[in-house]
Amino acid sequence: MSEQPYEYQRRELVEPDWTRFPGWRDVTAAQWQSAQWQRVNCVKNVKQLRAVLGDLVDESFYADLEADQERLATMSMLLPPQMLNTMVPHAVPDTASFYTDPVRRYMLPVATDRHLDWPSHPNASRDSLHEHDMWVAEGLTHRYPTKVLAELLSTCPQYCGHCTRMDLVGNSTPTVPKLKLIQKPVDRYAAHLDYLKTHPGVRDVVVSGGDVANVPWKQLEAYLMGLLSVPTVRDIRLATKALMGLSLCIRDRACTGSR
Repeated sequence: MSEQPYEYQRRELVEPDWTRFPGWRDVTAAQWQSAQWQRVNCVKNVKQLRAVLGDLVDESFYADLEADQERLATMSMLLPPQMLNTMVPHAVPDTASFYTDPVRRYMLPVATDRHLDWPSHPNASRDSLHEHDMWVAEGLTHRYPTKVLAELLSTCPQYCGHCTRMDLVGNSTPTVPKLKLIQKPVDRYAAHLDYLKTHPGVRDVVVSGGDVANVPWKQLEAYLMGLLSVPTVRDIRLATKALMGLSLCIRDRACTGSR
C-alpha cells in the first residue's frame, strides 16, 4: 500500500490580521465583522486595490492587473475585504507572494496568469454550460428531468475570475457585454412557479443567480414560500458563496433545507 503523498496538518481557523494591509490599519473588529461594512468597502477597481495594498506590491502588478481588465477579463472586479484578507493570510504580502497566492489567482487574475494566445479553455464560450439555451422561463434552467436551476438575479457579493455564468453575472467588461434579465423580479419569480406547478416531475430546485445573498430578504422569503407551496418540489437548495466572502455575522441568515 502506497503512502499518502501529502501530510495533512490541522490548523486552527482564525481570521487573518487585516491590519497588515496599509489601507485597513485603522479598521476596528466591529467594522470588520459587519457585513454592511464589508459590502461598502469592496474593492472594485485598481485604484481601490492600490489604496488597500499601497506599496506592498510593485507597480508592475497593478499594470498587469490593468492589462487583464482592459483586454482579457470576463468578470468585472468585486472583492469583499474578507476575501482579499484570505490572500497571503499568514504574512504581510509582497509582490512575489501575492502573485503566487492561489486565492488571488482565481479571484483577481492578471494578464500574466493567462497564456495570451490561449487565455481560456478552447471549448469555452460565453455560456459554456448552455444554461441560457435551456431557459424554460427567464432565469429558470431545466437541464435534468427532476432538477431545475433558478437564477433569481445577476449579481453576487463577489465576482470570481473563473465564473461559469460570466455571460450574465456582473458588469460588462471590454471582452464580454453581459446579458440582462428583462422582467421585473416579481414577474420572473411568478413565471418560475407557474412552470413548476405544471411540471410535477421536477423535485429539486437549486436557487442561485448570481448569489441569493444579494436578493432582498423579503423577495427571497416570498420566493421560497412559493416553492414550498408546490407539492411536487421536495428539495430546495440555496447556492451562495457569501458565507465565505462576507463577514461571519451573516451566517445566521443563511439556510439550506429539504422537506
